Amino acid sequence: MRRSLLAGLTAAAVAAFAASAEAGPRGRHDDGYVVAHSRYGGQSIAAPVRTGPKGRLEVRLPGGTWIECGRSCRDTLRRETIDFWKSRETFDTDGPGYIQFRF
Repeated sequence: MRRSLLAGLTAAAVAAFAASAEAGPRGRHDDGYVVAHSRYGGQSIAAPVRTGPKGRLEVRLPGGTWIECGRSCRDTLRRETIDFWKSRETFDTDGPGYIQFRF
């Protein structure tokens, strides 16, 4: 009885891991658009995202320049456009990991 139960649980675990491995690489992002919202006001911006020549994600700035995404494409777009000057005026440490609450 215990052997059949153990064998069944082992088979279920192996099947679960095999299914997750077939799902593709973790963190994969299809080319599309990303929307960023300012931390300092009500501004928003949308921009296209693509996979660059090095296989890394890139986001297009309003002038047409493609730059590699850092922490996330949304965060990179926000920092390089709508919050670019504001974060420099206030000498704010607009770094990763700050918690935001949106209501």
